[in-house]
Amino acid sequence: MNEQTAITLCLKHRDPIGFEFLVNKYSREALFHARALMRNDEDAADACQESFARAFQAMPRLQQLDNFYPWFYRILRNCCLNMLSRQKTATTYRSQQMKLKEGGRTSENPASLMEENEEKAHVWRAIKTLPPESREILCMKYMQGLCYNEIASILAIPRGTVMSRLYHARKRFKTEYERLNRSGKE
Repeated sequence: MNEQTAITLCLKHRDPIGFEFLVNKYSREALFHARALMRNDEDAADACQESFARAFQAMPRLQQLDNFYPWFYRILRNCCLNMLSRQKTATTYRSQQMKLKEGGRTSENPASLMEENEEKAHVWRAIKTLPPESREILCMKYMQGLCYNEIASILAIPRGTVMSRLYHARKRFKTEYERLNRSGKE
């Protein structure tokens, strides 16, 4: 079998044997390129595996493909860059969380812990006064840490609706929080 025959089998019949030929032919080259981008053998292997899977899924949608590797390399490169971006985001998030933990409690004295617990209780009292729809969306966003798209998917509503509901829920929360704060001080 040659490369063009394998490509034809994949394009027209989604043939795994044709694709296996392409994987065998280009896996070393792909791993070499992925290593250069990822600087880590394990991540490079993961990127190659994911890229070959994406390529296999995408091939039947192509009308024509003259050379496999140049097309595949764009998939591999994008996959590696996405993985690096996710790693950078995760690293940044972890370092921010560590800073918050370190900076959030400068003193472990009972008075500061009591104030912190009172504030949490005050927040929960305000949340409990809100309508269920507002409580739900605030908890998803701020307690579960979900992004707009994840909330939209879970609630089966458009992203714009999520943004609108969050805006109104924040306003209601602020009003209730301030009302409870005023009534607590009186």
